[in-house]
Amino acid sequence: MDWGTDLWKYVKFVKERTEVEQNYAKQLRNLTKKYSPKRGSKEEQECRFSSHQSFMDILNEVNDYAGQREVIAENMILTICLELSKYLQDLKQERKTVREGNQGG
Repeated sequence: MDWGTDLWKYVKFVKERTEVEQNYAKQLRNLTKKYSPKRGSKEEQECRFSSHQSFMDILNEVNDYAGQREVIAENMILTICLELSKYLQDLKQERKTVREGNQGG
């Protein structure tokens, strides 16, 4: 295996990992939305009790965690995938130039 193939596989892995992170974040957000009381509902008014407030705090934490997963996925795409994809293109172009130089001489 050569360096370019390994790098391509790594970029592909990171892209798939970001999809997993994004899907996980979406599922967490849907879960918190499902169990959060509607605004102005009787259930929301009952949130003043400590046990129910604790549950609401957990839902808020899970929602925050989902946001962190989204940020991780976005950063992986922007910092890893884009940079390595650019580097891969440069590597392909360099290989092409070397090949053309060897054929011409």
